[in-house]
Amino acid sequence: MRQAPVFSKGRDLAATATALRPWLAARLDVGTVAIDDFTYPQGAGVSNETILFRARYGNTVEELVVRIAPAPEHQMFMEPRFRMQYDILMALWQNGTVRVPEALWLEEDSSILGRPFYVMRRMRGRVPVSMPVYNATGWLLEATPAQRRVLWEDAMAQLAAIHRVPAAELSVVQRPEHGVTGIQQHLSYWNRYATWALGNEIPDTVRYLLDWLDSNQPPETTAGPSWGDARIGNIMFDSEFRVVGVMDWEQASFVGPVADLGWWLLFDEAHSVGARVPRLDGLGTRAETITVWQEMTGRKADHLLWHEVFAGVKAGLLGLHSRYLAPLPPVDARPYSYLGRACELLGLPAPKDF
Repeated sequence: MRQAPVFSKGRDLAATATALRPWLAARLDVGTVAIDDFTYPQGAGVSNETILFRARYGNTVEELVVRIAPAPEHQMFMEPRFRMQYDILMALWQNGTVRVPEALWLEEDSSILGRPFYVMRRMRGRVPVSMPVYNATGWLLEATPAQRRVLWEDAMAQLAAIHRVPAAELSVVQRPEHGVTGIQQHLSYWNRYATWALGNEIPDTVRYLLDWLDSNQPPETTAGPSWGDARIGNIMFDSEFRVVGVMDWEQASFVGPVADLGWWLLFDEAHSVGARVPRLDGLGTRAETITVWQEMTGRKADHLLWHEVFAGVKAGLLGLHSRYLAPLPPVDARPYSYLGRACELLGLPAPKDF
């Protein structure tokens, strides 16, 4: 079975552990702390460097994770907003309805590890990674349809829980520098992202789709907090196929909850039909996903087409940009095209200009 990739970004792990040790001892208020099992996880850490480790002091052993802001040469997003990610975890942990890792300390002084970082408690479980795709190999393939159903239903419940968190508790994700409303902010950001990521090489298809999105904006009443990277590949599960924690908040915005539904549907297709493998029995179909989300949130999936098209544009831009981020493998390496899916939804010919 092909192993999930490791995203090391060239860091000297031994030197990093040495630099982290006195900082961590000060935070724990102990004289010394030993750090071992300092390692990268498989299949995680594309946008932010993620390192797992064990801290030992006295008779105590702590399993922790350090997440480090990306250096410019590894930057997946135009504005990583690293502090925002920590603040989201803190807000959701305090709210208590969404299962997230417990964030412990934020360090914005780059002199320690070369970049800002934060430390959180390690969650234990399994993740349905997308490289290699979970529908074709791995522990989810080996599970029974009933177990997969438990996993899918619990994941949907957590997705719905995110969309029930009061907007005021997640106001940190607002981008007022990009516009007055949440939808305007999101559109402005991704228009700027296209230029930042691709310069003068923006495909005509991308320009057309961004213009369509601008001309067909949903009403602002649909705006609100959005996780941004809603998919089961960003959720950890225990041995009973229940959610341990929801991860990766880099793309959080105020574009609205339906955006998460659109992103979820896009990646569900990409990791099944797009990967030329059938969706595993027990995982919800498109129709079931929409119905269950509406029932669990009490919302209507209004303007879903717009959000699905936008999801295809965003994922396509990230895939195109990732090709410039050596030594990272491309996110969108297969012939399957997220931009092609956006065109398909609008009844347009498949793009041929990139």
